[in-house]
Amino acid sequence: MSTPGASATARLWDRRDRRVPAVAAAAALTGLQPALLRGAAKVSFAVSVECESILNDMDDRVRQLPMQLSKVLERCVHEVRGPVMWSETITARANAFGDEDVFVCSTVQKDYADPQNGLLVWLLSEASHAQRVVRGPLGGYMAAGELRRVEEIAVDARKWRNSPRLAAVAAARPTTRQIQRMRTGRHGESVEPLLTGRRRLLQPFVAQDIEDLTDERTAVLHTGVLEVFEAVAKATDVEMVVSFGSGALWLGPVSFRHPRSAGTAPVGLTVGGTAVHDLEQAVQIAREAQSRTGSSSSAYSS
Repeated sequence: MSTPGASATARLWDRRDRRVPAVAAAAALTGLQPALLRGAAKVSFAVSVECESILNDMDDRVRQLPMQLSKVLERCVHEVRGPVMWSETITARANAFGDEDVFVCSTVQKDYADPQNGLLVWLLSEASHAQRVVRGPLGGYMAAGELRRVEEIAVDARKWRNSPRLAAVAAARPTTRQIQRMRTGRHGESVEPLLTGRRRLLQPFVAQDIEDLTDERTAVLHTGVLEVFEAVAKATDVEMVVSFGSGALWLGPVSFRHPRSAGTAPVGLTVGGTAVHDLEQAVQIAREAQSRTGSSSSAYSS
């Protein structure tokens, strides 16, 4: 639900369907390039309370990382570090011109390749990439103090990502099944902050972020868009939930695509594909479209 007294930009953003990809919806609303918005998503996550919580807990978390013991073959010279694998040892000695001080042993090593650790590395990697982002065009939107804060967070995240136990772990977004296993496993309690961070990274923008990224001309445009969306929702008795499809934001037959945003939907504010310039026209066309199709807003999004 949008905050009373909030700007039209904020209210439109707060009314979006949370299943809509955040970057795509933000591009349709603001007209900014997806690449810049993906960078903004990393910065927004880096400075979030969710990321702060993860970084503050890293000392304890690294000591308690999920791991398993795995057997590996290790070539040893002048020493034996475990059970000798004679078949492999004979082959190794043959390749070493008969050196009888060569042994291939079966040793046990700690393996940290676990979905929970992969999720942690993904979150740390995204936060660390924020440093590179703010050194590009996005940095022009930020104050000097904000830039320093992002740099400090990114350096801290990179330090932990490259720590000995995590350095060899690949960043990976977990599947739904893996998330369920994490929650029900013996590390279930410690995984919740990571899953909260994941949700924040997948939906990185709060209304204030979108307002900060919206230029004045676009903000004025959003005022008219919100008026039409609200009028159509009331007239057609549909819930004010904004969906997304074909590069545009949709409410029933009403669509809005910023002129600078890519997509196949009509540019600007349209109802049933027809450009509209006043509320009465928008409501009339929307009612006619609803009577013809009996469709809800989901029918107009892809």
